[in-house]
Amino acid sequence: MRETVEAIRAKGDESGVPLRRPYDDQLGVFPCLSVNLGLQSTSSPHTDDGNLAQSWCSITPLGLFNPKKGGHLVLWDLGLVIDFPPGSTVLIPSALILHSNTSIRPGETRFSIVQYAAGGLFRWVNNGHMTEADKLAKTPMKGPDLCETEQKLRWEKAVNMFTKVEELTDDLLNNAAHV
Repeated sequence: MRETVEAIRAKGDESGVPLRRPYDDQLGVFPCLSVNLGLQSTSSPHTDDGNLAQSWCSITPLGLFNPKKGGHLVLWDLGLVIDFPPGSTVLIPSALILHSNTSIRPGETRFSIVQYAAGGLFRWVNNGHMTEADKLAKTPMKGPDLCETEQKLRWEKAVNMFTKVEELTDDLLNNAAHV
């Protein structure tokens, strides 16, 4: 994320003026942030298909509500309903997992802060600071095949960024051997 954000910042606007100050780890790793200020913020089941598929989405609920009675995080694909108290944070691959949250009781409040990475930012940088359509239009006759090959390679790289079950079991076995 740092490389992509810095590439966008360094490129700047159309006149070359940098878009913002340099990447700052103290501000967090996510280039995008949404604050939901509805008094009883809820979401219907959805995936965030505009988000970077191989990245996490950070969700933090805030407000005054009883997390045993409402405001639960629902991860539909995993069949999980999770207590999600105010001030807690969860990281999920929101582009890949169908998720929502449950309503809260009358008189209670629930806000949320969501941090994420929009996939379009990464495509923009990977395409030399242009859209997929502009890159395709500027590519020679073999362009569509080349663009498709690049997309497949990016997808394979993205999938390989996820931890594999074998890696987890190997780590567990290695740690158990040292105990």
